[in-house]
Amino acid sequence: MNFGIIGLGNIGRVHAQNLQDGLIDGGKLTAVVTRSAETREAFSAQGIACFHDAAELIKARLCDAVIIALPTYLHAPVGIQVLEAGLHLILEKPLACHKAEAERILAAVQRDDQIVSLMMNQRTHPCYVQIKKWMAEIGELKRVAWTMTNWFRPEIYYQSSAWRATWKGEGGGVLMNQCPHNIDVLQWFVGMPVKVRAHCAFGKYHDIEVEDEVIASFEFANGATGQFTASTGECPGTNRLEIVGDCGTIITDGNEVKLIRTSPSVSAFSKSTDEMFGTPEITEEIFQPLEAVNQHAAILNNVVKAACGEAELIAPAAEGLNSLELAGAMIYSTWINDAVTLPLDAAAYEHAIQEKIAQSKPRKVIQTEARIDMSKSYR
Repeated sequence: MNFGIIGLGNIGRVHAQNLQDGLIDGGKLTAVVTRSAETREAFSAQGIACFHDAAELIKARLCDAVIIALPTYLHAPVGIQVLEAGLHLILEKPLACHKAEAERILAAVQRDDQIVSLMMNQRTHPCYVQIKKWMAEIGELKRVAWTMTNWFRPEIYYQSSAWRATWKGEGGGVLMNQCPHNIDVLQWFVGMPVKVRAHCAFGKYHDIEVEDEVIASFEFANGATGQFTASTGECPGTNRLEIVGDCGTIITDGNEVKLIRTSPSVSAFSKSTDEMFGTPEITEEIFQPLEAVNQHAAILNNVVKAACGEAELIAPAAEGLNSLELAGAMIYSTWINDAVTLPLDAAAYEHAIQEKIAQSKPRKVIQTEARIDMSKSYR
């Protein structure tokens, strides 16, 4: 599969390097879009075609699949061009700035075998893969809680970009930039809630117009409850996920996973025991990954296999609609100061966010040399 990359910022370069290092079996980087003369010269010297804009790359027909690693507000216009040209599409997260925009992307698919994947790479994280396997063992969901506050970002992270952390550029802050992965795997594990009530703080810790702290509560169809807390203003912060079922509990900090089984189930024991302070029998199992996984390369390898009919997509873009909708519901709940029932009213949310976008102002970029180590950006 011949890949093109539109956008060679921090994450675009990661994808390019994975392809150039031969980490994608059957994948080859054949074309890129970049405005940097220095970058064009470097890639051209390696026999990779370089273009100034997306339309040129698409028209050249040098690619089977295109990776879009552009600011979020460009995902829809460029993604639709790629799909209408019949090419496979891999989008960086999030899918779009809001639900209605994402639906327009998905509507542009031209044929049944056209791949549309989202870079929800944490679905390949060994701990999360293990949790997905263990979900069937813990029985009916009773409660889920994720405290994800170790996404600390200093001011220079925002000051180095005009579009980042703006309503126009990203459609949000910590929920739209840092937490799409967490929100995605959360709903991947337990499904979507039916009601959301959230409190977002906008620009609490940073000079930004969007949310940098969130506390939300969820209600699920079966009566289970949920909680989600996120922040880019805390350090060192916490990463703790608890999923409580009738037959057990799963706990992880992202480094290892613990499964606590109860026998019999909590509900069965509660109804049958004659012990006033008794508890079910408890056993524990701990999973620790033996080695790290190159998650971005894993998603691209999956795309190649899916295009050949050898695998199911790990992260179909259509499923990215769920995490985008959940993030939007948390923001919208804060705006209206009330609970939001899912599915989210896409038209109402688009109207609300367009009002924010109309008032959104690009940030003045401070010309400073920021030191960038992308490995420190992952959680």
